[in-house]
Amino acid sequence: MNEEEINLRQKRERKKYIEAIVSSKSHKKLIISGPGTGKTYIFKKVLEAYSDGKNIALTFINRLVDDMESKLGDLAEVKTFHAYCKKILHRLNGKVELYPYLTDIIKEDAEYLDLALNNFDEKFQMLDENSAEVAFYLNRGDYYDAVSYNDSVYRLLKKIQQKPNIIPKFNQILIDEYQDFNPLEVAFINILESKGDVLLVGDDDQAVYEKRCASPKYLRTKYNSGEYEIFELPFCGRCPEVIVKSTNNILYNAEKNGYLKGRVQKRFICYLGQKGHDSTRFPKIHVLQCMNGIAVAKYIDKVIRNIDPSDIDESWKKGEEYKTVLVTGPRQLLNRINKNLSDTYPQMEYKHSEEPKYQITDGYDVLLRDLNSNLGWRVLIRFYLENKEIIDIIQKSEKGQRIMDVLSKDFKQSQEKVINIIHSITQSQAFEKAELKKYTLSYYNEILQYYSPKDKKEEEQIDKTKPSILLSSFVGCKGLSAGHVIIVGANDGSIPKNPSKIKDIEIAQFLVALTRTRKQCHIVSNKWLISPFLNGVQQETYRRTSFLNWIDSGFIEDHGSLRANDI
Repeated sequence: MNEEEINLRQKRERKKYIEAIVSSKSHKKLIISGPGTGKTYIFKKVLEAYSDGKNIALTFINRLVDDMESKLGDLAEVKTFHAYCKKILHRLNGKVELYPYLTDIIKEDAEYLDLALNNFDEKFQMLDENSAEVAFYLNRGDYYDAVSYNDSVYRLLKKIQQKPNIIPKFNQILIDEYQDFNPLEVAFINILESKGDVLLVGDDDQAVYEKRCASPKYLRTKYNSGEYEIFELPFCGRCPEVIVKSTNNILYNAEKNGYLKGRVQKRFICYLGQKGHDSTRFPKIHVLQCMNGIAVAKYIDKVIRNIDPSDIDESWKKGEEYKTVLVTGPRQLLNRINKNLSDTYPQMEYKHSEEPKYQITDGYDVLLRDLNSNLGWRVLIRFYLENKEIIDIIQKSEKGQRIMDVLSKDFKQSQEKVINIIHSITQSQAFEKAELKKYTLSYYNEILQYYSPKDKKEEEQIDKTKPSILLSSFVGCKGLSAGHVIIVGANDGSIPKNPSKIKDIEIAQFLVALTRTRKQCHIVSNKWLISPFLNGVQQETYRRTSFLNWIDSGFIEDHGSLRANDI
């Protein structure tokens, strides 16, 4: 069968998959959809059947919302799961502010009260409703008149269980990335099932959010429940053929070696009508081992410099933008790469997720809106007062006393002066720097810099003749794609951490990184981070990731081991 015949056959087959989904009258549909298989296109086709706009599309991943909003916004309300919950709570309770750092505050409160309570977020995510942690958190949240992500979903869930009509009826409810949800969110979605036709989409091979108690088992449960009509979207219009075939290699060998138990079987096929040209241009994955992080950075620089201008132009195409280059791997190595290359490539972004830690300015932000806020004063005392004083205040707050009512008169008056000065700063009005410094101590520069009006600079013009580059962790690259993907730190000890005890989530993370690729993929390991010896101590020698053993050698162009001088 020649290329034209293959393309024609694939086109007909793909059309049948799409038509089956769009024409289905089932009230509950589940699409098993691998990376780059056209979910958003399907969403649009499904939503176009309704003209009144009473539809909603929810996803867990923030970055997917913008893309979905641009393509589906005129057909449905598009929100992240937490944003939708915030909206409903706002409607019920008045203005609701989400404070990501609230869990840190409440965890500290438990420590100040000498209570053996921990894993607050996990207790909510796993719906451990009878735990002391949930009770304590809700009580403290009420005291602070504040919510964070998990408790906001839980609070809304409890309201809906009592009064289901809080959630309106919809024609169509779309839930994307179902494998990324945890028991708390699954319980919420189960209620949504009664509010309209439901279309779930997911891929248990891309479940990478273990830290938030998400698990592919919830998608597999829906798949095996018999309640949903099951559909597939097997044709990948993102990745060239070598990436698709390598992905299938990894999945086959993972199952052969006893991993991914209960996995939903699915086909994953390169859609050559879209990816035939790139498949010809980039027939193999480039694999190499660098001596150290400096050599890794030098190799990345070489890759970027050799990118064809047509690939750069394509990545900037209006309405279809994606990163020209994605570098993904462990933070320790990304830090070094960023340090070595950020000056050379001003359009390089480095994004990594961190636990929300609150700053002193968070307290002032709250108090500028409400001087009586328990939360605002609670943040400030953490920075200004000694532990003994804080413990006394938290103990009194447990009995219902407002924090501002138990503060010393001098502290309260001094901080009220600071708040007034901050207000003057934000309004570009004159203020006494000496007085601000007197009351804010070592935090003076931080506060002054944070609240001083920023000079209005002309936005830097983006040079679309140059590549856009993103550095991201394995988990952070979920929901992205890029022309050229460089997986760094591809070592045993990193991914996977223990090659004799590989975790399913590590397989998923490697697959997610691999399938971000639109053009060319490079898998780069490093023998050492810096050198064989550091401060006279011999350093561990890394080996290439064992996942390379699961890819057919015919799909790999192996460049061996390279020193910085060899690149």
